[in-house]
Amino acid sequence: MNSCKSGAKGKNAVTSDVSAWFRWAYNKKIVGAMSGGIVYTPDGEPVDLQQMMRQFPCPE
Repeated sequence: MNSCKSGAKGKNAVTSDVSAWFRWAYNKKIVGAMSGGIVYTPDGEPVDLQQMMRQFPCPE
């Protein structure tokens, strides 16, 4: 609660890099959802977020 009052981000806050990667991967139908450090493929398979970001790097 104190972190909210001070303006600090919580531990579940998504960084802009992760957010941009997820939007790109979602639009390309590589992932279907994300929860915490896990992304889900369109088939519903849970995969580690960092592993997916390495396997499918977002083009700049």
